Amino acid sequence: MNYYLFLPISALIINTLLISYVFARRFRSAVIRDFLRFVLFLNLWLVSYILYWSMLPPEWMTPIFKLSCFTWIPVGLLFLETVYRFLNIRSTIILPFFRFSVVLTIFLTASTDWIIQGSVLYDWGYELQPGILFVLFSTIAVSGPAIWGLYLLLQERFRTKQRKIKQQLNYWILGTTIALSISAYTELFNLDEQGRYLFVPLSPAAISIQAFFIFVAITRYGFLNISLERIAVELFRDIHDGIVLTKENQEFFFANQAAISILDGSPSKEGIFKPEDHFAGYRQDQDHFPRDYQLINHPSQQFIELTVSNIRITEEESGTLYLLRDITEKKAAQEKIHQLYSQIVNDLEIARVTQASIITQKFPDKGSYRIHSFFQPIDKVGGDMLRVIEHPGERVDILFADVSGHGIASAMVGGMLSIAFQIVSDKRLSPKESLSEIHEMLSKVVLHHHISAVFASFYPEKNQVKFSYAGHHPMLVFRAGKVIPLEGEGRILLAIKELHLNDYQFDLKPSDRLLFYSDGLYEVKNDVGEIFGYEEFIQWIEGMADRDTRSLLEAAHRKALDFGKGKHNDDLAMLALEIGQA
Repeated sequence: MNYYLFLPISALIINTLLISYVFARRFRSAVIRDFLRFVLFLNLWLVSYILYWSMLPPEWMTPIFKLSCFTWIPVGLLFLETVYRFLNIRSTIILPFFRFSVVLTIFLTASTDWIIQGSVLYDWGYELQPGILFVLFSTIAVSGPAIWGLYLLLQERFRTKQRKIKQQLNYWILGTTIALSISAYTELFNLDEQGRYLFVPLSPAAISIQAFFIFVAITRYGFLNISLERIAVELFRDIHDGIVLTKENQEFFFANQAAISILDGSPSKEGIFKPEDHFAGYRQDQDHFPRDYQLINHPSQQFIELTVSNIRITEEESGTLYLLRDITEKKAAQEKIHQLYSQIVNDLEIARVTQASIITQKFPDKGSYRIHSFFQPIDKVGGDMLRVIEHPGERVDILFADVSGHGIASAMVGGMLSIAFQIVSDKRLSPKESLSEIHEMLSKVVLHHHISAVFASFYPEKNQVKFSYAGHHPMLVFRAGKVIPLEGEGRILLAIKELHLNDYQFDLKPSDRLLFYSDGLYEVKNDVGEIFGYEEFIQWIEGMADRDTRSLLEAAHRKALDFGKGKHNDDLAMLALEIGQA
């Protein structure tokens, strides 16, 4: 019986129990997952050692050594990856280099004699016979990652100030140092003059000791994640927002420099952080949504947006994270915005009154004709423009227009359009010439708007209307219960340099009504986005042809609002010229 098998078998049993215990505890940590992977490969290496020392046929041994290389070559790398995960650091050069080295070493070992040349029989079993590159590649791929991992642990040990973190690192460092020392002694110095082992090598058992010490760190501290300290000390330190971390019962744990600066000193008093001592009106039952507070006893008026979140520090311990964001400038900006908004509201009211003064809405009863209208902008001011200028004993000029866009800019263009209409109307030009004049006058000062319009001149003595369209939809004539569209065409104003306009005329009869209307009446949308539509509007208004003019306008207004569920997406305007009876 080979009594030497007691060593790998005992180590295998201990490692298996260790893995089972960790699984049974159901630790949920990426660090522990990496650790379990490391111990699993260590178990595979121990199984390989049991095969090496089982006195199998000699011709089997060299292939077994080569094929089983995947069990022991990655062990150092897996330990290093566990260290990186535990310390919560990333590597863009070292770790990829060792990974490549491990893959290359496994490939060369399995396919050549450069790493493993053969096997040698000892009292306890077979050991591999090194090839020409064995020392170089085993040092780089196996020992190198373990030594680098030990260096990182030592570096962190002397840098951290957390007592529990230091205790965990002590176990890591002690176990790793013992494992490397035993392995180095039994593998490198335990040789005679011919390079043969003087007694059994103890590398697998030594690494099992290392795994046991790490296991103790797990069971005693549940791997109190060093990542928490790294987040607090390294990540939070450079965040401009303030970070305060507390343990249970408001025990102060950490504050970054931004929080200390915001709170004008240390956040804790006698090791306790009390938010109500810093934030006016703070409530303990605050939810995770941000809330605004004014700082207490601060030399200047300062406002903080505070977000409170629960965090998990360890498996057994919870904590609280306070995120402080200085919003003093934001508050000042909000106040300025509020003042600006108030000023805009006042300006809009002035603009509304101004627009109402330039839009003709009340008309005297001339006996031979009457004019009715209504106007409702989408905002306080709108882009529709309707104006009537009477030249007694001669004609009545009507301009019904729609300036693109809405709001103050469109209203300003509407004001310029009203002035231009006043100037042009005094010249007594034809409708076509009048629109051309308006186009020439405004094209020099209006750059980002266009205007659809109809210019109509009504001659009361003849009951005749002359008109010209600039991209506007047809006027409607109501006669004997029927609706007659006055068709015509013409290019929109200010869209292109050259216009193509035409003059038209139509003879009206007593009791006729000439209707001007804006596209907002038929382009209104309902709550599902459907548009009323031009054809539907014409069909509806034909059914209203027998109504008197005022009730017709009011019904059209209500129809648009009812279809849009009380809302309209454009200005609503109508003007009706009613011819008196003979």
